[in-house]
Amino acid sequence: MAKQNKTKLYAEALVQIILDKKADGPERSRRTVANFVKFLDKNGQIGRAKEILELAEDLLLAKQGKRKITFETARATTASQKKILDGVVNKGDVVKEKINPQLIAGIKIIINDAQQFDSSMQSKLNNIL
Repeated sequence: MAKQNKTKLYAEALVQIILDKKADGPERSRRTVANFVKFLDKNGQIGRAKEILELAEDLLLAKQGKRKITFETARATTASQKKILDGVVNKGDVVKEKINPQLIAGIKIIINDAQQFDSSMQSKLNNIL
């Protein structure tokens, strides 16, 4: 079986376990994930745990109709940038703020690791050249 298929199968299995156990409360879900990590270790897949867990997070958010949003800025987020972020984020979305000095100035918003709005100075400079 191909590496990508195995990763996806493990991620889908974890999502199904989490959804089935959700009614049992957050503590039970944490134990379930911990047991799943032990299962990965036992099956020689612990080296891919991060990849599997990230894919599981993406799949779980998609099943719940939520998004993963990465908000990149060159420096600490300003009030006007926060206002832009508030206009993009829906209740339940997972938001990660990241400082990326290579942007020089401006913002970059990445939704579900695919859609992207890039209003950074670096992007504008690249377009000029």
